[in-house]
Amino acid sequence: MTQNLEAFIWLMVIVVFSVSPVQSGNHFTICPLSLAGFEHCPGCGLGRAMILLLHGRVAESIEMHPLAMFALGLLIIRIVTVFMNFVKFRKQLVSQQDVKQSA
Repeated sequence: MTQNLEAFIWLMVIVVFSVSPVQSGNHFTICPLSLAGFEHCPGCGLGRAMILLLHGRVAESIEMHPLAMFALGLLIIRIVTVFMNFVKFRKQLVSQQDVKQSA
């Protein structure tokens, strides 16, 4: 069941990213590197690049962080995998219950 929570959280991240505006300069962040005063953080760049990608601004996304497409693809694959495993687990659970009831 905790895996479903994982998939739900990742799905919500994608939804939030898709409705988030892309801001440059000063913006709210919880990034420890950014809060420590570092200008460039690979993680922050990846997040903003994924937001750009979800807004259809592919060229800008690649320019900001070339691995954004790869990261977003992995995220989507992980969500699908977790949900597919959940469905398979539920089917096995139901079939086991049917066997117990018929015995």
